[in-house]
Amino acid sequence: MRKGMLFWVASTLLSCPLSAWAQESIDAGTFGTVSPPGLAKSDVIPAKAGTVEALSSASVSRKFYEIAYELAKPGQVRGPELEQAITFLTAALKLDENAKGIRPLLIEFASRDPGRDYSALVQDMLVAYVDEFADLEVVRKAVGYLLERANSREERERLLERMMGTLGSKNVILGSELATMLGVLKAEKADMEAAIFYLLQAYRSNRYNKAAFTKLVEAAPNQIGPVVYLERLRLALRENPSDIDVALAFAERAEQLQLYETAAAAYEYCADLFNYLYPAEDLPARIYLPWAISGYNTKQDQSQCLQIAERVRKQGDFDLRLEAIAAKAAVKLGNNELATRTFQAAEQKAQELLQQQGQAASNVIPSAVEGNVIPSAVEGPTDAGPADSNDARQAVLEQLAWFYCFALPMTDKAVTRANEAFSMSNTPVTASLLAYALVMNGQIEWAKPLIENYERNQIAELTLGQIQLAQGQTDPAIETLNGAIARDPGSFAAERAKEILAQQGKAYVPPVAPDTVLASLQASIGQTLVPDFMPAEQAITPQLDMRGNTFPYGSEFGGTVVITNNGSEPLVISDDGLFKGNIRIDAEISGDIAKSIPNLVFTKIQAAFLVEPGRSILIPLRLMTGELRRTLLTYPQASLSIELTLYIDPVLTAEGTIANRLTQIQPARVRVERPGVQITTKYLQDQFTSISRARIDQKIETARLFTGLLMEQQAMSGREPLYKHLSADWMVPLLRSALTHEAGLLLHPAETEWVVKVYTMADILGLTPDHELIEAVAVNLNHPKWPVRMMAMYLLAEKQQGVFDKVLDWTVQHDPSPSVQDMAAALIRSSKD
Repeated sequence: MRKGMLFWVASTLLSCPLSAWAQESIDAGTFGTVSPPGLAKSDVIPAKAGTVEALSSASVSRKFYEIAYELAKPGQVRGPELEQAITFLTAALKLDENAKGIRPLLIEFASRDPGRDYSALVQDMLVAYVDEFADLEVVRKAVGYLLERANSREERERLLERMMGTLGSKNVILGSELATMLGVLKAEKADMEAAIFYLLQAYRSNRYNKAAFTKLVEAAPNQIGPVVYLERLRLALRENPSDIDVALAFAERAEQLQLYETAAAAYEYCADLFNYLYPAEDLPARIYLPWAISGYNTKQDQSQCLQIAERVRKQGDFDLRLEAIAAKAAVKLGNNELATRTFQAAEQKAQELLQQQGQAASNVIPSAVEGNVIPSAVEGPTDAGPADSNDARQAVLEQLAWFYCFALPMTDKAVTRANEAFSMSNTPVTASLLAYALVMNGQIEWAKPLIENYERNQIAELTLGQIQLAQGQTDPAIETLNGAIARDPGSFAAERAKEILAQQGKAYVPPVAPDTVLASLQASIGQTLVPDFMPAEQAITPQLDMRGNTFPYGSEFGGTVVITNNGSEPLVISDDGLFKGNIRIDAEISGDIAKSIPNLVFTKIQAAFLVEPGRSILIPLRLMTGELRRTLLTYPQASLSIELTLYIDPVLTAEGTIANRLTQIQPARVRVERPGVQITTKYLQDQFTSISRARIDQKIETARLFTGLLMEQQAMSGREPLYKHLSADWMVPLLRSALTHEAGLLLHPAETEWVVKVYTMADILGLTPDHELIEAVAVNLNHPKWPVRMMAMYLLAEKQQGVFDKVLDWTVQHDPSPSVQDMAAALIRSSKD
């Protein structure tokens, strides 16, 4: 029945030949002189042919934006609906050029459609949109879209160069990313000079640009100094203070550069972070050993070595290397009694482990210390087999050999234990330990073949330097000893090498002076080189703020996501950051209707790159959208409570639930109320009679309420009522009459009523219109204002099944408004899909 009725309307509209339509004068808003049902020819307002009226209406612009948003905001929407949404947005921009939200949404939608070429539109929108506050996530999509449509590398280069000129200076972060892409393209064609130029420019503009730095290292590794490497790691730690790999890399680099105070503080940060991330696990040797050796090499803070050793003991672990560091630290502190007790206890424990033949030491943790991989014995029962026992014994022998060589030098014991270790396993580690022990014992002729036949490590080079001195080769020896120190300047082996150099009247000079590195880093980062550790849930606070907690029917409520930086460092919003910019909001409706709406909003933003300490980023979101919008508008008499749940960087847990990626941060929740409209007979009659004298905004509210009540009647038809509501036989005719009466919301003859008509037809989109409503809407195809014609055409085309195409074809050719033509063309393509 409905399809036949719509066909009748379209046929009536086309009953006059097109040539006759075209012979009549057409003004800026006159579709033609054909008379749709309910409107005589004398009612059509002619104007000068060939003119297009310039209209301005922030209200109608906002309504077109809302329609476009609902059509295509879900990221999976493609094809005709996306094209229609783009057409609505371009029309909205014509009506209000200063509307803030239109351009980013238009850029996002146009960049999503690979089937049509919106390159010119996207470029124009980017030039108008990009500034220092632009959402970079939107802009990146647009840049990617434009580059994909380029046909060659040369065309992509020219495009990037143009964008750097027009956009790069408006947004520093964007300029850096454009320069990176251009540098990569230059490198691909081996233009390394140009590549390095652009990559340097990219990194200087944004020192958080990891891609630029990585490519720069590949292109010009010799141009990246140690300060830059260390700075990059420090900034990476600022970007994601919960990344333990980055924290360890920063600590290790500081240790290599002999910034021992910085390294010790960084390793302590790693220890705190490890305990936070893995509270049930013991602190591993890869953290506590370099932490202890860095503390040992500080100028005044060797006491931390004792604290680290005590901490590991409390874990129930025994590590001979750590005990040796603690004992030597006690010597530096002048506490010889403590040093002696520590040495004796460590030696005794290691001997006991050796006597047990490794049965209590089968858990082996490899760790690079002193330039050698010397496993640590971990105390505890084991069911290890023979192979594990041998490995454990080997580990204890190697540690004891090292202990007697460097920690508590005892020549006979060093030779004995090193020989046993070498006998069990001929490796570069055991060979170098045995060679060094033999040199201690004056057996140089036996030591030399051991270091010549194996890959050299730090101990091997130290041994070679001593052999060269014994043979009178002073200059080569000094060079060898310097090389040994450079491998690991903070180790006990390096300490011994420095002592030998001093005996020769020489001193080790680092390739880069630590004080110079420190000063440069402080100039770049600030005086606080290592941040205080702060748990993620304390570092940032997400909130969902609503402007009120009760919203009447029809109100377009939104919310603001507030991300507050509670830390002492800037919060970096990026894919590698603590907060990546992903936002999800779920809705739970209760009251007269119960409904769960997951993913009500899911978006990724980067309107700000850095959030300074103590500051917040505010992200406004449209919440009256999707299924929540349809539910609230369809049931005006229902009293509803809506709980909104905010997730940042949401992930799916093993249990199948949604949680924040930083699981310690609980989702933020807020509850709002939507009271039902209290409908009475008198109330509806008063609303109806007031239409003729009401203000524009009041008419718009009435139109929304009346169409909502009609939707409610349709939704409740033929089913048990969901809740108590007013329903009577006279209601539907009254509500429909308010829309279709000759002085009603759709047909009022005053030209000033055009805004009301657009809003009313937009509300009717949620209805299944009957014959009377279709006729009233069709009258507006002849309206002088192009937004009214556009809305009427869109509504009629949406409510029919291809019988409206001839009207659309004529509109494409003859309507004076480009926006109306574009929408007609989009609707034609939609009907053919």
